[in-house]
Amino acid sequence: SDPNDAAIVRTILALAKSLDLEVVAEGVETTGQLSFLRLHGCEGFQGYLFGRPGPVEDIHAMLHSLP
Repeated sequence: SDPNDAAIVRTILALAKSLDLEVVAEGVETTGQLSFLRLHGCEGFQGYLFGRPGPVEDIHAMLHSLP
């Protein structure tokens, strides 16, 4: 929501794109943040919006249960 933060993120994403780098946005907590990142070309995300940290065994089991 801070205009300076938004400008920094847009600049980082543009630089990564120009260097053909893949970006993973960390700390995504809201759908608004996710929408902003997608709008500006980010395709990788992690954060509480998607799930809380947990033991590796739980994550492994969850991934294997996906269709």
